[in-house]
Amino acid sequence: MDCTELPKVRYADDLTGAIELTVGQVALLGRNWESDIELLWLSVADLVAGYRGEGRAEVRFPDQPATITLEPVPPGLIRVTVAGGAYRETAVTGEERLLSALAAGGLGFFEKFADLTGRNFDPAIGKLTGRSGAGRTGPSA
Repeated sequence: MDCTELPKVRYADDLTGAIELTVGQVALLGRNWESDIELLWLSVADLVAGYRGEGRAEVRFPDQPATITLEPVPPGLIRVTVAGGAYRETAVTGEERLLSALAAGGLGFFEKFADLTGRNFDPAIGKLTGRSGAGRTGPSA
């Protein structure tokens, strides 16, 4: 959040980063899952929207042969699985707790990225929050 300008990169698609996701004692995602950071957060937005719409969702990492899957585990729990090649980690947590955390992380990323690039990420924000981002006036709108 302290960033005031984009890092200098050769090409726009060289802007990489990672999302760290730990559930309980299980580290599902970490710095070793580096990908195009914008595409990674767009995938998370699709994941959240897909789960809320269909009750199950799976997305591929943009730059790695891996998937993130969300599946319901009644009552009110969600199983998140990250799998690729020989790697497979799964954890179960509260459904709304995970979805809220993913939405908050994505919202923070897209609002900051919009500030740095001047681009509009309202469609992705809408996927994360379940509402249109049009007309928002600040981070808490």
